[in-house]
Amino acid sequence: MRVLLLIINAVNHVQVAFYLHNYTRTNDLVTAVNNIRFGGYPSNLPAALAVIRSEIFVPSNGARQDASVLRLAVVFVTENPSSYRSLTLVEARTAADMGIGIVTVGVGTFVDRQLLSSITSYPSIKNMFVVPSVRNVTGLADPIKRIICSGTA
Repeated sequence: MRVLLLIINAVNHVQVAFYLHNYTRTNDLVTAVNNIRFGGYPSNLPAALAVIRSEIFVPSNGARQDASVLRLAVVFVTENPSSYRSLTLVEARTAADMGIGIVTVGVGTFVDRQLLSSITSYPSIKNMFVVPSVRNVTGLADPIKRIICSGTA
């Protein structure tokens, strides 16, 4: 099974870092990921989820539609509470109905754990992480890879 990697900067406005068909070589993808700048702005999770559904996970931007070959999954890393709580819940439900798995990573002390748990794929206790600092996020790479590749997100 293949997994699509998606990185999206969900701050005041949504900025797509790259589309699924932009890179075919691992080294180019790693360089693109390393060039992304994050942090310091309010989260706009509902806008990010809407873009994921309407612009990212679509065939015209590189998404494959064969569920037997491919798993659609998103990892949200956020350090700020969402300003749009109810809309976030609606968009997360719509994404889940499309078969998009959601893993969440909350960073710091101001994270809305209840909201993160609500948008995380079941079981949220296994698909949601909260870490004290952005320095701890890199330590989650292997657990998140296992979750996505096993199809439990």
